[in-house]
Amino acid sequence: MKPVYLFACTIADAEAKKRMEQVIDIVEIDAKTPEELLPHLEGKEGLIVPWTQNMLITREVLEAGKSLKLVGTTYGGVKQNVDAEAAFERGLAVLHTGASRPRPMAEYTLGLVLSSLLQIHNYHHYMRSGEAWPRNKYPRTRIIQNRKVAVIGVGHIGRGIVDMFKLFTDDIAVVSRHLSDADAAVMGVTKKSLEAAMAESEIIILAGGYTPETHHMIGAKEFALMQENALLVNIARGGMIDQQAMIEAVNSKNIFLALDVFEKEPLEEDSPLRENDRVLMTPHRANNSIEFEQRWQCLAEEINDFYNGKSPASLLTPVRSRVMSDS
Repeated sequence: MKPVYLFACTIADAEAKKRMEQVIDIVEIDAKTPEELLPHLEGKEGLIVPWTQNMLITREVLEAGKSLKLVGTTYGGVKQNVDAEAAFERGLAVLHTGASRPRPMAEYTLGLVLSSLLQIHNYHHYMRSGEAWPRNKYPRTRIIQNRKVAVIGVGHIGRGIVDMFKLFTDDIAVVSRHLSDADAAVMGVTKKSLEAAMAESEIIILAGGYTPETHHMIGAKEFALMQENALLVNIARGGMIDQQAMIEAVNSKNIFLALDVFEKEPLEEDSPLRENDRVLMTPHRANNSIEFEQRWQCLAEEINDFYNGKSPASLLTPVRSRVMSDS
């Protein structure tokens, strides 16, 4: 007999469901609270939940699920809906679908960097808004090749960005409290402190997890270290940067910003960030590609790996759980 999995949602991808059914039997219910899950847990080896506003896999649910071996989510995180610490205490595997996200996020990051360095977005803006031929509006632009790049945070997405930018430069540094020097050497990158990365890099990409420890990790002191014409990219979380310090820095110093996230979203209509040509802004849409949402195929791959003796790419560890952004 195959193990039985309870899904607190309908699986939206028929092909992915068929792949999962090679190794598990599936029961789908519509459940939006822990109380709705409890009557269905008996005999279930797995429990998968979607994103909801409230915690679903609580300690009570985990205690009631005597047969559980694996819990997970259909999105790229767990903190919103899974008490991961309680799951780890019980020795359960914890999955999410973050493995589907590194390539889409890396390509979006590449797009932000290229547009910022080459001023593509600004040329387009001025040609659309009445300036017929703004060919000489900006001085010479730059390309990525051979530039010094730093990636802050090297989880799944950070590693994907590193791999992408290796196509352009060999000079890549990373900032990480969890990556060993040996692992950095294997990746072909150099570990640096945050201060050194901010001071020495031409392109700085913030890709780490947002936790109380990383709140405002980049502030006035870090902006003061940036080189003239350096570019700071944020595709992580807005709260990791002191936004007021960032506004003051870009308005007083010749640095560039490419931002997909902000401390307060939507960004205020009167934000000074909207008025500066050295700031490229997008409305939290790095997650908008079709490929970013191939989560069901990712989940099918993860579950098949779990039952075929392989380590799923998104298998969560206690260390990784502590540094993940809130979902």
